Amino acid sequence: MTRFLFLSCFALAALAERPISHADYDSWKSIVMPRVSDNGRFLIYGLFPQAGDGVAVIRDLNTDAEIRQPAGERPQPPPPDYSGSEEAEPQAPGLTSAFTSDNAFAIYRTHPAAAATAQARADKKKPAEMPQGDLVIVNLSTGQISRVSGVKSFAVPESSPERVVYLKSSGELMVRSLRDQPERAFPDAVEYKISGDGKTLVYTGKKGAFAVALPQGEVTTLAEGESKYARLTQDESSQHFAFARANELYLWSPGMPAASAVVKDISPNAPLGFSADGTRLFFGMPPKQTAAAATANGAVFDLWHYQDDYIQPMQQVRAKSERERSDRAVYLTAEKKVVPLGGGQLTKVTPAHHGSVAIGIDDRPYRRVREYDTGYSDFYLVDTKSGDRKLIQKELASTPTLSPDGRYAAGFSNQNWICWDTKTGASRNLTALTGRNFYREDNDSPQTASSYGAPVWTRDGKFLLIPDRHDIWQFAPDGSMARNLTDGLGRRENLELRIVSLDNDPKQPGIDPTAPLILRAENLKTRDSGFYRDSLDPAARPEKLSMGAANHRVLAKAKKADVYLFTASNFDVFPDIQITNSAMKDFRKVTNANPQKADLAWGTSELIEYRNADGKLLSAALFKPPGFDPSKKYPLLVYIYEKLSNTVHNFVDPAPSHRINASYYTSNGYVVLMPDIVYTIGYPGASALKCVLPATQHVMNLGFIDPERVGIQGHSWGGYQIAYMITQSNLFRAAAPGALVANMISAYDGIRWGPGIPRQFQYEKTQSRIGGTPWQYPMRFIENSPVFMADRVQTPVLMLHNDADDAVPWYQGIEFFLALRRLGKEVYFFNYNGEPHGVRKRPNQKDYTVRMQQFFDYYLKGDAKPVWMERGRAYVEKTTAATVEAPTDRP
Repeated sequence: MTRFLFLSCFALAALAERPISHADYDSWKSIVMPRVSDNGRFLIYGLFPQAGDGVAVIRDLNTDAEIRQPAGERPQPPPPDYSGSEEAEPQAPGLTSAFTSDNAFAIYRTHPAAAATAQARADKKKPAEMPQGDLVIVNLSTGQISRVSGVKSFAVPESSPERVVYLKSSGELMVRSLRDQPERAFPDAVEYKISGDGKTLVYTGKKGAFAVALPQGEVTTLAEGESKYARLTQDESSQHFAFARANELYLWSPGMPAASAVVKDISPNAPLGFSADGTRLFFGMPPKQTAAAATANGAVFDLWHYQDDYIQPMQQVRAKSERERSDRAVYLTAEKKVVPLGGGQLTKVTPAHHGSVAIGIDDRPYRRVREYDTGYSDFYLVDTKSGDRKLIQKELASTPTLSPDGRYAAGFSNQNWICWDTKTGASRNLTALTGRNFYREDNDSPQTASSYGAPVWTRDGKFLLIPDRHDIWQFAPDGSMARNLTDGLGRRENLELRIVSLDNDPKQPGIDPTAPLILRAENLKTRDSGFYRDSLDPAARPEKLSMGAANHRVLAKAKKADVYLFTASNFDVFPDIQITNSAMKDFRKVTNANPQKADLAWGTSELIEYRNADGKLLSAALFKPPGFDPSKKYPLLVYIYEKLSNTVHNFVDPAPSHRINASYYTSNGYVVLMPDIVYTIGYPGASALKCVLPATQHVMNLGFIDPERVGIQGHSWGGYQIAYMITQSNLFRAAAPGALVANMISAYDGIRWGPGIPRQFQYEKTQSRIGGTPWQYPMRFIENSPVFMADRVQTPVLMLHNDADDAVPWYQGIEFFLALRRLGKEVYFFNYNGEPHGVRKRPNQKDYTVRMQQFFDYYLKGDAKPVWMERGRAYVEKTTAATVEAPTDRP
């Protein structure tokens, strides 16, 4: 009996949940690029761990049977783009997949296996010699799997289930019959296109362009001779194909004996594209060249001229695109005529889907303004048949959108939506008389408030649907009708209603006006979300389908079946894929990406309210440890940026990063707070102080926080606000600001090295919120700069700022570090060499994640002090064989 009890207790202990550790990161998986078959029966997706090889999963949604095959390791994400948010995270490539039009086969391309890629790098292979992925063809009725190694790309005809075309890394282009699997090979291919009906294949190589009538037709030579053949494209009906041969433009249609050179001098890099009906072929013409200025003998220099459109760093970033710049033109296929569209004052021309009209942009008058203000442009309507252009709006901050038929253009101007008739040029203010604001009512930055989102056009171009803060409005583009489509439901119930765009057919842009509208709803107070159904029928009323305390997202809809893929996540619920129908009442989970989560101790989340120092009621997301006991005293970590309460239902993957991971820290005994911050123009630092300290104090007053164990972390804008706050308050026992601005005066004239643009705009108009220049408001710049108050800091500081930061110049971090060092303050400064604004290389991510945890655990949990905090690391230890301790979960 005693033995039985012992074994039972042991089994229970083995089943007990354990805290998340840093060792859990690599195996944590993501669901990547899910796709549902047209008939709604099959689901395919990639299931990839954070490090190592993943699998491709095909699931029969009727029987729940699965096929899993190796899918290799996802490549590294592309370089970050900080032209938008400094917090933007680049995403790694996913899993390219397709179903045949009869739903009989699933086809996908894998990535190379991790071991193969590692070996190729060790062997110093050139990029062209690196291993390629496999092509995998799965017969969905028999389960038979065919695998072809070394495949660069593949294509499946849109409306034909007969065959697949794929290009091997050897340059062999293969056409495979999916029924009996015979193959045809075509050597030395570079590009290819297959018609929608699968009957015509066109491909180019180094020695020519060729067409093949499939399945067994002869090869027709469209053009021959060794040259550069590129930019192969086709129209939507596959009745016209075009390609470039060197600087010549060729056009070919099935039935023609060979392709015709229709334009003799085209830009070598501009893309080619047909209008929807194939009557217009858009291309680029070489711009007129200006004479280059003579250079001094032997001198190497940059000249910064005060009248340059762009400063030298911007010119350097834009150099490649400037060398490849072209002026848009069109070839009219029936008239056999070339019409220039761009050039002159038009720096960019974007045709409508239909192709009869285009939007022309002239940003030249405002290029210098962009350094300290919003980007503006003058917009023109361009007739693509005559080339005539008509100015429709000067100094517009957003790009107008064209209706699918090209008859109207809509743009956001002076906080209202304006619609222009492309035939007459007449304009109408659609939103001014509605009595509602279509600009962001909670805007608290110096720039003009933006809209709540772009309009959604109906497919026939008769209506456009535009959101205000709560509801969706339906407008006739000629101004003859305006109505609140959602009948004011959103405003009455404090919901944000937004259209779920699922019908993303590039051949039929816009939404079907006869189909029901699925709306995502989010309660702006509780952050509960769900779905409503509505329609353009004036008699229809929004119908609630589902609503709950989760982050609901629709991923996709089967093209020819009433099957929807969606996720419903919470802080402790991973966003596994579920399926439902248009009623959205019954849900079924069809993935289980991370079964190991059941063994891990997970925290919970809730929304709280507090008042800032000005008495304004605000929200915050609060995350609590597993098994939370309100009678205990917990350490508290505060994470800040701007408004974060809307993340309360977001699942946070355990992963290394330059930011704290709420899942890891709650699992390991911390309470985590993410408060909303609102701002007064001119006083960003004080604004943060007025919000963050009351939010922190509010949580401390709840009785379960140890007031001596409160820390704070943030990156970029969050890092700046932390640096400011620790000059004003000693509330925090430890602080870890990353990529911070310390001196707004020097930062104002700094450079965002990613886009090469001066940072002036950030202080005058956007996030930094000073609202003017240093000569207008010198004291605002000084009073908001932590470096001028560094002597007040008493909080131990862990800093991160990398020497290749392309958003916030890293000398800002140096300024703050040197000031604190000069004052004898406790400060640690990590610089991961060559890293940009965040930490992107996985070894560096892991390293900093552990060191940040060690820093907080030492001050907020009383753990042992790690060696790097005791003694640092000398430069010679980096450049010699000498080493220091490798960071671990606990020192």
